[in-house]
Parts: sequence; structure tokens; C-alpha cells
Amino acid sequence: MEFVPPNMNLMQLRRKADISGLTLQVGGKNNPNEGRFYVLWRNGNFLVIQAEPFRRPGVKYDYAAPQSAYVEERKAYTYLLEVIQTMLDTIVIDGEKNWAHLVRQKDGTYRLVYTTKRFVQKCSIWTKVIDIDEIEITRFVDALHWEGIYQGKDVDLLIGWDEDWGSHIASEINGQKIMHSLGLGHYTFEFLGPVARNGTIVGVVSDAVIGRPITRADRAVVFNAIADIQRHGVLLQGLSKWDLYITDQGVKITNIAAAHYFRDLDMLAEKAEVCHWQRLEKIFGSDMDTCNFVSACRTFRSSFCVIPRLPTPGRPVSLSPEEAVIRWIWSIQNSTAWLEEERRSPNALSVHRNRHQRERRRKFLPPDDDIDKQGDNAKALTSDKPLAVFKSHNLNIRLHPYSRSASKRLVLAEE
Repeated sequence: MEFVPPNMNLMQLRRKADISGLTLQVGGKNNPNEGRFYVLWRNGNFLVIQAEPFRRPGVKYDYAAPQSAYVEERKAYTYLLEVIQTMLDTIVIDGEKNWAHLVRQKDGTYRLVYTTKRFVQKCSIWTKVIDIDEIEITRFVDALHWEGIYQGKDVDLLIGWDEDWGSHIASEINGQKIMHSLGLGHYTFEFLGPVARNGTIVGVVSDAVIGRPITRADRAVVFNAIADIQRHGVLLQGLSKWDLYITDQGVKITNIAAAHYFRDLDMLAEKAEVCHWQRLEKIFGSDMDTCNFVSACRTFRSSFCVIPRLPTPGRPVSLSPEEAVIRWIWSIQNSTAWLEEERRSPNALSVHRNRHQRERRRKFLPPDDDIDKQGDNAKALTSDKPLAVFKSHNLNIRLHPYSRSASKRLVLAEE
């Protein structure tokens, strides 16, 4: 079925129906300090919605803990996604504004406050800038990784949808400039250029990352490639085995964001001893024995999903097979039933609590802890994809202008 990840493909959807009015959630994150984020896409444009953070008082969040330890966080995240679903008819996703704050009003309803944010900064524009409208988007892996077709060939896009990834995109553009200016571009998948929306850089596009992962048999060719890059005065920091691929054209390297040029070759050799040679020894040594290899995004499951519009008197529920599948996926993708079952298991780990910080931390309660107990009708409004509870590793406390008391009912958007 074309509507089911990992086969969700916009090209297939376009062949079956007019998708210009469909709203997709292509990614997001749930960070206890920064907030709950939802990345929506509609008709070629995307919008990031930021909502108040949810953090249980006294809980010390452990990324090594199983997802079943964070059922309440999951419910709080999907609750606001249900609120967003009620607002689909009024949400503006036109490319003019790329950010919106979801604000709870005094009467308990919600509204969006739109703004524009620019995340890709401090980068040099050294090659052609490609407008995102020139690329036919075919698949979303997540909010960062998109796939498409440009001038008849498959391409991969990186979209800087928040501050962290915007900084990464800027570094990638600068790193590609270093590699290409020194004649080292053949070690990367062809860099086609920065991607822009309304004249603002939002990402980068390159040839599709298609190749096989390295093995121990590739040790010599990889060492030779890195040695050649170093001879040209370039240091590649943060090398990892999932950045190295073997193709018909030889060794290819992804993630050029940490490339640096050195005029002082002695200093370069000193740093390269750790960043290049000790790192490669580990890659072809103990790293090869691990099974957590992260391959190119084209091997990942797609995690986006269509958000179905709620039926109204003027818009009854469609009985088409495609609509039925969309609503079925929506109803099960973020079900917390399996997390509840895992949490009840005797082997499940409990959330660590920091009693010393319990009284000092501001308390953010979930808008609705028991929405999954309201019956099948409530379950039909759950989230659209199996989003990881947390994707950001930045746990610095930030203040947010969201402090309204929690409601114990599902509050619809203001008409």
C-alpha cells in the first residue's frame, strides 16, 4: 500500500489523487526543555509549529531508557497533534512564514502566532542556488532528509528546519566549497548547490547517496583517499563508518560539514593523527564489530504521514480506499498501547527521578493524560508517525512564554 511507510511516496500519491490540499507531518521532536515541535508540509511548503514543553517534575530524562518510560511524554506530544488536526482548515502553509507558535488562550482554545526564522547563516554562496520549487519532492525520511528528482536524476536534500540543523547546513556548504576548490569534489557525492525558498537558503541538495557500506577489505582504498585529502591541506573531523561508501567511482564521503583547511601542514599532521589515523584504525577495528551501522537515508523507513481532515457537515467522511488507509494509519501510528504493555513488563526500566530538583523546576502537566481512555473516537485522533520521544541532545534549560494551566479535555481550535 502506497500510504504505508516505508513505501510512502509522493509520486505514487500524485498518480492516485490531487494532493495539493493534503497536510503531512514529516517530522518533529519532543524536547523537555525546548518544547514540542511539529514539521508540516503542504503543496511544496513547510511550516514548523512550536508548542510549550512538557516535562514531568522531578524526572531525570535518560536517553538510554526504553520508550515505555516516556508514555506520558508521548501522550502530551500526540495531544497537541490532535489539536493541530482540528486547525487544519485555518493553518496557513504558503511559504511566506516558516514558523508558528501554538499558544493556549485564556478561554482554553488555541491559536497560531506566525513568524519567519532563518537558520542557515554564515555560509558563502559559491555555486548555483537551486529554488526548492525546481525539485520534485518524492519522499520524506524525516524533517531533515528529503528525497526528490532534479533535472531527471535522483537527489537527496538536507533541510535545516531548526537552529541546530541550520548551522549544520551552513557548515556543509562551506565544507563543500573547501573540497571543490582544492579539486577534491570527486570524493563527495556530487554537490548540486544550496536550496532556497523565497530567496532564503534552507538546505542543500546533492546526488542520491547510493553505494555500499565499507568493509575491512576496503581499508587500503579508504586510507589512500584520506591521505590524498590530507595532502591537499584538509582535515575531516568526526569521521565515522557511516560517512564512508564505496561506489563505482571509488570512495565517497558524506557529511563534509566538519572539513577544515590548514595552511600550516605541521599543525594539520598533528591534528590528523587523531582525527584521521587513530579514527580510521578504530573504524576498521572495533567499529566494524558493532551492528549499529547507520546507512544512507534511502535505506531508512519513511516516517511521514498524512493528517486527515476532520469531517464536517459540508465535508463528510470519504469512503475511498485511499482515505480509509490514511485514517487507519493515523489511528495506529502513535498508539501508546504497546508502550503501556512494555511498561507493565517486569523487565521494563523505570524513569529516574531527581528529588533534589523536584521543587525547583517549573511544572508542565500534560493537557490530557487520559485521552486514550475516552474510547475509539478519541483514539482515531492520535498522531501520525512513530516519532522518537527525543531527538535533541541539548538539555540546557530555556524559558518559554507558555504557562497556562493544563486542561483535562480536548480543546478544539478557536473558530
